[in-house]
Amino acid sequence: MRSTLHNIAMAALLALGMAACGNLRNDPFRVGTVRGQLTEYDSAVAMVSLVGQPGVISKVDAEGRFALENVPAGPVELFIIATAAKATRVGVTVQGGQSIEVKDVAPRAAGFFEMRVKAKGGEKLTGAQVSVVGTPLQRLLLDDKGRLRVGPLPDGCYAVAVSAIGFPLVQAEACVGTGEQKELKVDLEADEDHVNRG
Repeated sequence: MRSTLHNIAMAALLALGMAACGNLRNDPFRVGTVRGQLTEYDSAVAMVSLVGQPGVISKVDAEGRFALENVPAGPVELFIIATAAKATRVGVTVQGGQSIEVKDVAPRAAGFFEMRVKAKGGEKLTGAQVSVVGTPLQRLLLDDKGRLRVGPLPDGCYAVAVSAIGFPLVQAEACVGTGEQKELKVDLEADEDHVNRG
């Protein structure tokens, strides 16, 4: 009887152990940390984030250092704004559960989109804003003429989302080079439901 109870207890413990193994959390091994230092920066505006994941973000300290935590393991690209006029993108490969060092990141002359947004029917735009998809540049307000200088941007290609009250969101794609200022014109077409309600 005692050996039977012992066998049942051991089987139960074994089953619990196997179930626990299946539920072990591997989160620390799915992310890592990227540390680095910029050779040129303005700590008042400098920031480092991930292309496509702007929520993963770090400020830059008074010595130009940054520490980007919870970076998904694998190849990623850093989106770096160094000053009001300089930026860069840097590709790195992150090992889960580890920290990697990116030394002497040298920013380059940034590009800018000169936004020119208007309504096709000539309607006045209210609450018009622009977001550069996958970057920290989100919900930037255009002036009352539908204009805005968007940047600084590292050279590359971007999707730009434009919205205004009464207009459906429009997305445009454009590329900008190092030091380039590119005009980007977007026409918004009024939402029929909004027009009919007016």
